[in-house]
Amino acid sequence: MSGPFASTIAQSLLVKLGTFAGQEFCLAWGLEADIARLEKRLSAIAAVLSDAEQKQSKNDKIRFWLNDLREVLYDAEDVLDEIECETLRRQVVKTKGSTSRNVRRFFSSSNMIKFRSKMGHKIKKIIERLAEISSLKSEFNLSEQAIDRSHVLHEETEMNRSFESFSGLIGRDKDKELIINLLAAPSKVGDAHPFVLPIVGMGGLGKTSLAKSVCDAENVKSHFELKMEVCVSDDFSLKQVIQKIIKSATGERCADLDVGELEKKLEEILNGRKYLLLLDDVWNEDAQKWLLLKSLLSKGADGSKVIVTTRSQRVADIMGTVAAYNLSLLGQEDCLSLFYKCAFKEGQMELYPNLVGIGKQIVAKCKQVPLAVINLGTQLYGKTDETEWKSVRDSEKWEDEGDGILPALKISYQRLPTHLKRCFLYCSVFPKDIKFADLELVQFWMAHGLILQSSNPNEKLEDIGLRYVRELISRCFFQDYLHGWFGASFKMHDLMHDLASSLAQNEFLIISSRNHQISKTTRHLTVLDSDSFFHQTVPKFPNNFHHVRSIVFADSVVGPTCKTDFKKCISEFKHLRSLELTNGSEFEAFPEKIGALKHLRYLNFGTSAKLKRLPKSIFKLQNLQALVTGEGLEELPKDVRYMISLRFLYLTTQQKRLPEGGIGCLECLQTLFIAYCENLEDLCEDMQGLKSLRKLVIYRCNSLISLPRSIKCLTTLEEFGISECRKLDLMTIQEEKKGKIQPLSLSLSLRIVIFDDLPSTIALPEQFLQGSAESLQTFIINKCQKIREMPECIGNLKKLQNLEISDCPSLNKRCRKETGEDWPKVAHIPKINVDGDDSGEETSHSGSSGTPSAREEDKSAFVGVSTDGYN
Repeated sequence: MSGPFASTIAQSLLVKLGTFAGQEFCLAWGLEADIARLEKRLSAIAAVLSDAEQKQSKNDKIRFWLNDLREVLYDAEDVLDEIECETLRRQVVKTKGSTSRNVRRFFSSSNMIKFRSKMGHKIKKIIERLAEISSLKSEFNLSEQAIDRSHVLHEETEMNRSFESFSGLIGRDKDKELIINLLAAPSKVGDAHPFVLPIVGMGGLGKTSLAKSVCDAENVKSHFELKMEVCVSDDFSLKQVIQKIIKSATGERCADLDVGELEKKLEEILNGRKYLLLLDDVWNEDAQKWLLLKSLLSKGADGSKVIVTTRSQRVADIMGTVAAYNLSLLGQEDCLSLFYKCAFKEGQMELYPNLVGIGKQIVAKCKQVPLAVINLGTQLYGKTDETEWKSVRDSEKWEDEGDGILPALKISYQRLPTHLKRCFLYCSVFPKDIKFADLELVQFWMAHGLILQSSNPNEKLEDIGLRYVRELISRCFFQDYLHGWFGASFKMHDLMHDLASSLAQNEFLIISSRNHQISKTTRHLTVLDSDSFFHQTVPKFPNNFHHVRSIVFADSVVGPTCKTDFKKCISEFKHLRSLELTNGSEFEAFPEKIGALKHLRYLNFGTSAKLKRLPKSIFKLQNLQALVTGEGLEELPKDVRYMISLRFLYLTTQQKRLPEGGIGCLECLQTLFIAYCENLEDLCEDMQGLKSLRKLVIYRCNSLISLPRSIKCLTTLEEFGISECRKLDLMTIQEEKKGKIQPLSLSLSLRIVIFDDLPSTIALPEQFLQGSAESLQTFIINKCQKIREMPECIGNLKKLQNLEISDCPSLNKRCRKETGEDWPKVAHIPKINVDGDDSGEETSHSGSSGTPSAREEDKSAFVGVSTDGYN
């Protein structure tokens, strides 16, 4: 992978080197001169990288030169990270205040001289390597150009534009009607059970969109008691497919059930029920695997039907009980309509007839593949410069082999800003069909230094990362977008995943039963088969792991052998930045050696229910920025306070109370999710120590009784949500004295507040809301049946733009337009959405709330992270 990596790595390094200059630790260790020399040498090379990256496709020598440079830049990143790690470690040791012999030795001058000598030697070697590489650049006649800063200057595309916005099944009405007729036809004696209809076609034709549209049609749904949708993708694992079907039917993940238990559960779900099942993106050509699943599906009632989408006629022959429906290319006129819809703003076509003509030529090159049409259309959206349109039409990428789709996707990729290219390629480390959560993905990008600080020093990296996500969604690099209250989820089309994998193939590697080799240039690993990894890759290539920066275990780390091997090899990943395990991990206690991974920034235990304890050594990870605990964790120890770089924490614990001196000491924490803590009754009382907290979400903590009063001290908090906490009374955060609420002068920064499904809450916390009078913009109240009235302070919330009330009978009545008793309190709010009573009446004025209805929320998006694992 040559790509744009060298320039973005160089840019990131220069930013870091700039922050190092004048730092106390650099002066103390005598590294300032070394850092300055490294910065000077790197700046000279960085100036020509933009030109080099543009020319590499036609010059192999430049491409190899960039590859060599990239390796040196990675090593430079490792050295700077090591200096940061040592600085953070000294900071933690110092705060512990111990005067033991070990601590005195740690801070001794001899120890500091030793570290300075080691780092100085490494920096010198890197400068020498850069000098050697720099001496070659004159051979390539490269010109100096300004470093690409489009991450600062780029203009965001409209966020409501995404793949689903454009497809609209243009030109597929007849296909949809024919398939619906096949499904709606009554069953006859002798018909195969279940009925299986394959939809076959090349990638990018819209098979999935068509199939989902059919399944959602009212005249189809009315025929079935149960509707399920599952994406199967490359690996047809019976266990995983059954888990996905069960989750689609019931919402249960069943991560801890074995195959036998899963089969029994599926039989119980389907028994006697007439169902419609969509098996999307099937590749399995092993008839025996299908027959095992088919025998389970036969437990449903007569008339049950299965739709299968696939690119393979062989798959259709194996699975189908009727002739496959072959989806054809989209008609040329429909392709033009689709392209113009994507590329032009409303009313713009008539103003630019020259662009309409160029667009017609571009569409002709897409060879009637809708995904290609959509992607190129979105790249040109709002652009009126004829030169840009011609650059797409005349791109050399059209000469690449392909059926129209791959060249078109490469052109779309080529037009991405440099910073987005690298973010997109890094998504290929995750398996196909994963449901991304925006907040998690941003943390993953941050762990690898992919998010660059903007010209606004006050803008947080998390916000910049979310802007990156929105850009990739609006450019159709992501799809199936679902926006929730505190986050969004989305997927990557499998062809997009193929594109990213092909462009990233030199550094990104998938370990499977068919491929278990790893090279010394491999930086990112996706493990689809743990047995192959531990029993073949690790023993055969023991020296090739030192440069690996990320590992995603997409299957289970199961069995005693795998667990033992994992414990042995984990310390070999010396420069690991991110580690993610799935819900199949069988560790009850994670290996202590994890404490040696001092570069680790992102650690995600997925939805593992078996991990009971975190290793003590984990709290030595002073660089860790994001931690997602498993669902079985018994407690989060107070030592979490030593994770001084932690910015994102998703916590599930069996504790009754969060102790003081733990989470409350995390001064860098920006995002805190507390979810699925069924035993939790009280939060820690020292939350005032969370001096950087911006987002706090509490979800499904049904034993939670009260909130600490210190929550009112979170002056940086911008987003606050509580959902499905059955015993919680929000009034516990009010200050009371002798039974009376005391007036307080609070200064809060809340922009979004959401109270959802809180049946024990009898009133809204007036002081808390009043404290955000100058900042609160969105307020949502859902399923809080005991709240009887709006507090007086609601009239003081002058910045409030959106108010949504649903399933709150008394509030619904009191806030109705003109007639409600509380209408004068809320009438100043521009957008109000209030449910009616049982009649379903809805009251609104000045448009809708612009916020998804509480009843339509995707709960995984509410809690901000993916709750699916990879199953």
